[in-house]
Amino acid sequence: MATESGNALKRIFGNTGFLIAGRATNAICSFLYIAWAVRALGLSRFGVLMLVTAFGVAISTATHLQSWQPLLHYGTEPFTNGRRAQFSRVLAFCVRADYLSGGVGWLVGTLGVALFGTAMGWPAADQGAAMVYMTTIAFMNFSWSAGVFRLCNSFWLNMLVDLSGTMVRTVGSGLGFLYHMGLDYYLLVWSMTQLTMFLTSTALGLLQLRRVGGIRFNPFARLAEGDAPGIWRFTLSTSGNHVLSSVFNQFGTLLVGGLLGPADAAVYRVSRQIGEGIAKPAQLMVPALYPEFIRLRDKQDWYGIKRVTMQLFLTIGGFSIVLMGVAVLMGNILLTWMLHVHWHGGRHLIMLMLGSAVLGLGIVPLEPLLTVIGQVSRVLRARIIVTLTYLPLVYGMTRLWRLEGAAAAGVVAGGIMFAICLRPVLAWFGQMAPGRAPPPPATVETQGGKGGTRG
Repeated sequence: MATESGNALKRIFGNTGFLIAGRATNAICSFLYIAWAVRALGLSRFGVLMLVTAFGVAISTATHLQSWQPLLHYGTEPFTNGRRAQFSRVLAFCVRADYLSGGVGWLVGTLGVALFGTAMGWPAADQGAAMVYMTTIAFMNFSWSAGVFRLCNSFWLNMLVDLSGTMVRTVGSGLGFLYHMGLDYYLLVWSMTQLTMFLTSTALGLLQLRRVGGIRFNPFARLAEGDAPGIWRFTLSTSGNHVLSSVFNQFGTLLVGGLLGPADAAVYRVSRQIGEGIAKPAQLMVPALYPEFIRLRDKQDWYGIKRVTMQLFLTIGGFSIVLMGVAVLMGNILLTWMLHVHWHGGRHLIMLMLGSAVLGLGIVPLEPLLTVIGQVSRVLRARIIVTLTYLPLVYGMTRLWRLEGAAAAGVVAGGIMFAICLRPVLAWFGQMAPGRAPPPPATVETQGGKGGTRG
């Protein structure tokens, strides 16, 4: 059992390494393309770019179903045991979920711009460009292919998908800086980034299915009785949890833009990006955790799950200490370089952003564990409580203390979320894996060994 949990940890860290490589490349390039965009547009117009793209991502997150989670939850067992027809039907459900929710997101985003666009903080003259950009939502979600990569333990393909989008955005931003392009051009670059990632991920997903063999890619195939009982409830619960978590990432930026204006929204968005970018390596463990927790769950290795969770907490704790040191030394320097202006109190702002991100790291092992053991409703309940607390809190604290207040509200909300998720995990460990793991049963020698008998 200890060996199995040790192997799970090796796979988790190994697969996380592939995800980190892709995101690290994106983080490094983001220092370039954001700096180029700010210099080409100016801080205020760059703030409009961030508000429009943040609104698109927020609507995408609010409407898209996280199909990779039901693909792993219901598809791992038939895929592992060679029931290709059943797996193909589960896959078809997930593909349909992606495409249908993408279409819904496009419609909701377009309607949202038409009704509430100027309330988000961008000028009325940019309404048309913002509405055209909302078509990007239709191809922002490619969860089914990400699920295939994770199911096949081919996490390095996620790195290729990230790299394809990063290259488009970096090259496009550089050209825009050289030729003094405007907002419409940069919205096109951000849109082409998403389209490139969508096409790359789809092509690699189809190639991976062809390599496995025996799997029919038919998005219209219907689930048979007994294929995936409760799949809609599971999908809506996990997707609802993801929707609520996006409140911190996107709607906070939009609220700051509405209260303080595009320039402050740009500073808030970039400082949050720096804080989250510093903490991103540990956050990328989440996709790698799901398949390993599912394998241990199917073997009923509860102490193995407990051992993996505790090791991850120790790793994240040490990593968080390092992150704080990096933020103290480099945070304000990065903010000044990316925005091309010195922002008073930048170091304090980034420390608050990083504090919120570090509390989010504590939830990294908890959320997938609760999902895998069938308590995803607890995660959703926690998100609802935190969201109802966060929205009025960030509004009030932003009006009182401006950007620092908005960042501090994220820290308070992160602490509440961590406390709520930790409680059921500790209760579950107390019931299923109390104390230390029992020693493995001793083997009895039957061929003349010590304590054995001869026939």
